[in-house]
Amino acid sequence: MQLVITEVSQIQPYIFASNRMRENVGASYLVVQATEDWALSIVNEVAPRNNISSKDGKSLEDNNRIEDPAAQLDAEVLYAGGGNFVVLFRSEDFALDFVRKLSRKILTDAPGLQLVATQELFEWTESLSQKVKATLEKLEEKKRAWVPSAPLLGLGVTVVCRSTGLPAVGVTPPIGVDPGYPASPEVLAKIENVERARKRLKKFNPPPEGYEYPEDLDHLGRSPGEYSHIAVVHIDGNDMGQRKKKIGEEYKDPRQNREYIKAMRAFSDGIKEAAQQALKNVNDKLVKRLKQNGGNRIVLYSKDNEGRIVKEITKIELKPAENGKWYLPILPIVYGGDDVTFICDGRLGLSLAIEYIRVFEKETAKRPDCRGKVTSCAGIAIVKSHYPFVQAYKLAEELCKSAKNYRRKNGIEGSCLDWHFALSGFAGSIEEIRDREYKIEKIGERKGKVKTRWLTLRPVTLDENPKEPLRAWPVVRKGIEEFRGPNWVGRRNKLKALREALRFGPDSVKQFMLRYEIERLPVVAPSMTDLPEKGWQGDYCGYFDALELCDWFIPLEEDDQ
Repeated sequence: MQLVITEVSQIQPYIFASNRMRENVGASYLVVQATEDWALSIVNEVAPRNNISSKDGKSLEDNNRIEDPAAQLDAEVLYAGGGNFVVLFRSEDFALDFVRKLSRKILTDAPGLQLVATQELFEWTESLSQKVKATLEKLEEKKRAWVPSAPLLGLGVTVVCRSTGLPAVGVTPPIGVDPGYPASPEVLAKIENVERARKRLKKFNPPPEGYEYPEDLDHLGRSPGEYSHIAVVHIDGNDMGQRKKKIGEEYKDPRQNREYIKAMRAFSDGIKEAAQQALKNVNDKLVKRLKQNGGNRIVLYSKDNEGRIVKEITKIELKPAENGKWYLPILPIVYGGDDVTFICDGRLGLSLAIEYIRVFEKETAKRPDCRGKVTSCAGIAIVKSHYPFVQAYKLAEELCKSAKNYRRKNGIEGSCLDWHFALSGFAGSIEEIRDREYKIEKIGERKGKVKTRWLTLRPVTLDENPKEPLRAWPVVRKGIEEFRGPNWVGRRNKLKALREALRFGPDSVKQFMLRYEIERLPVVAPSMTDLPEKGWQGDYCGYFDALELCDWFIPLEEDDQ
């Protein structure tokens, strides 16, 4: 038998190479086709006697035997998930034919998408889990050794594609007032599949009744002028590779090959179902929030101690769709697995990310096939609505990695998140940005030693932080609530003065409190006794993140309305 594993590489640059949303949506659909539907269809084509279902009970071997069952079936798909497609073929001819046809399909129908494939000889007397592990390692070696080709960028008589910079071969279909623009084969393929992508999204996660998914960035509910920003949210499950390795170790005996296949299929299906439910809950919670204000807007107020409205803080108004429905202020682009990427109104980025993570944790915890609760890390990049999308996604991905690194470095078991406001563009990595904008260095009293302090708490844990209690989302959230209270809301000069005082350290904060006759700053973490007096606890400022979010964070909970 032949074990074949395929993977589509450079997925994110392929999907997010354009600032045009319909190209992003179409690209995401093509990636799914290449790693699932097309691959399954070609298996069925090259190996007529096969099993492409994980639930019909057919297999390449009898459950109670260890001999080669090649006379039974020609192929069996082990699992499809995490960007990999893993299949067993009875003969090398079937395997080569599959790789050849899938490669041709991707070259013709998804230009620009990169496929990596590898295969290994396998005998049923071997451990299938160990063979899969070795083949995946070989696949990684191929990816590292791959040398990208340098495409011909055109001749003097060619027109350049506006999205890729490659030679254009056609013009995109007109949409609205846009008459179309010159496009390369890659872009034309993406746009050709936009409607199929929308149908897939509606099938996977139907929008709530009365609502539609947006078709353009301008449909996301942003307020032109004051709040013309979007959030690009990237969420990735933690330790997914370790979970797969653990399954392989549990079933490494050759006599357990069938159990290994069943376990991997169940794990893949369980993660997909949990992700589907998490997205559904996000939509339902968002619509529930919208219906507090007539179904087509979210209004955030500040209230006094008696619950009376003091001031309107911010408002999202939905855009009407042509069919009498309303466009939701969220659009999932990558979904269906342990990682998800969506775009939304900039003020909803944090709340929607947190809701997704919490539901995903609950769903995986109650599904035995997921093998325990799956935590995640999120990166939220808030940028101007027409900022280059590929740069916005790169920032969100980098923020997600920042959260993962913090979690790994501190041995934290729960979920973490990181975010950044790129309100006027950004330059450099997130570490460079924070060194430039959030780090305060002061010469110490001893031998000229430099003392480093941080204005930001980010990255933070989603729940309580067992290692650094101050660096937790509940602390930031409490600060937001306090600064939206009657003693602070609407007093921009006071809030601005506090932000400036925090930049210069505890002594400056004390002067600020004297000037404004404030006895103490809000209590956001009861165990942090220095915060209300100094604004700082050790090397971290406990209020700066909350002050930044005061006008940007819109919660989904009803009791905040």
